[in-house]
Amino acid sequence: MATKRFAASLAALFLMGTALCTAASAATVTVTVKLPSGAPAKHAFVRMYTMAGYTVVSQETETTDASGRATFKVRPGACLKAEYGNDGSGRPMSIGHECPKPFGKTLTINLSP
Repeated sequence: MATKRFAASLAALFLMGTALCTAASAATVTVTVKLPSGAPAKHAFVRMYTMAGYTVVSQETETTDASGRATFKVRPGACLKAEYGNDGSGRPMSIGHECPKPFGKTLTINLSP
């Protein structure tokens, strides 16, 4: 009897772990950053932030890879901002920002001239 309960508990734990892993892998947003030429923005900084009023509550930064992509875990209500190079004063040049509602989809941020 105890063996059956243990086996049932182990099976339930395994199924729950699989469900959590599946949910975690689906809960991402991929950002693709492109330059005006259409080329991928290598080494662009993409920030995911959440706001409460006028205050930034949390912020995560990723650097894009060679194909101009960065991936984040979903943060409900978060916005994304991309920056690249510098504006001549040593500050990064803002590429654009989005506040996507349907997370889990690919979001493309294009550099505006």
